[in-house]
Amino acid sequence: MELFQAKDHYILQQGERALWCSRRDGSFHLRPATDLLLAWNPICLGLVEGVIGKIQLHSDLPWWLILIRQKALVGKLPGDHEVCKVTKIAVLSLSEMEPQDLELELCKKHHFGINKPEKIVPSPDDSKFLLKTFTHIKSNVSAPNKKKVKESKEKEKLERRLLEELLKMFMDSESFYYSLTYDLTNSVQRQSAGEREPCPLWQKVDDRFFWNKYMIQDLTEIDTGCGFLDYPHYSRFCAD
Repeated sequence: MELFQAKDHYILQQGERALWCSRRDGSFHLRPATDLLLAWNPICLGLVEGVIGKIQLHSDLPWWLILIRQKALVGKLPGDHEVCKVTKIAVLSLSEMEPQDLELELCKKHHFGINKPEKIVPSPDDSKFLLKTFTHIKSNVSAPNKKKVKESKEKEKLERRLLEELLKMFMDSESFYYSLTYDLTNSVQRQSAGEREPCPLWQKVDDRFFWNKYMIQDLTEIDTGCGFLDYPHYSRFCAD
């Protein structure tokens, strides 16, 4: 799935549909892929594997879009259903702030003939990746007086701590799995009992294991019942 940066949106596109994520208010909108022509100077940032959702860590802070930066295929279930594990994530601030280097895989369609330069030193680990994110945040914060400086630093400290915990949860636990075509949250017996009910997969899953349900609430609200959330870039997760 291709990730584009435009003036007012981040755009996730695959096939004939695209998800527009507002950089002004954090709202989501589903639009035809051809609408990319209407975006203000869209730039392809690279490829991502999926959308985890969005989160706002403080009412005075912008929404964060959480994406799957890297996955690993761990196996296949009968019926050729693939099960993947989230191995790396990327976070984007849904604001006018310029994104930091997300170190995404380059899109061959928009970066034809361009290769990432080989690094002499080892590539940074995820803790350094997060530190770079916050360094970028800090450089974009303006505080005209001491009170606002203190408040800004306190919010930044809180946001940093919460995002560190989020990143640690993914990187250290190695326990977040998903399938694009199979319900990992219910037993085979329960799935068989529910086959008569024609509804999207996300409506059938067990909420006890649907941990990012509220993070993708905006997506479920714009689902028309035509399998939108079963489209490859939206995933159901369960932690073991």
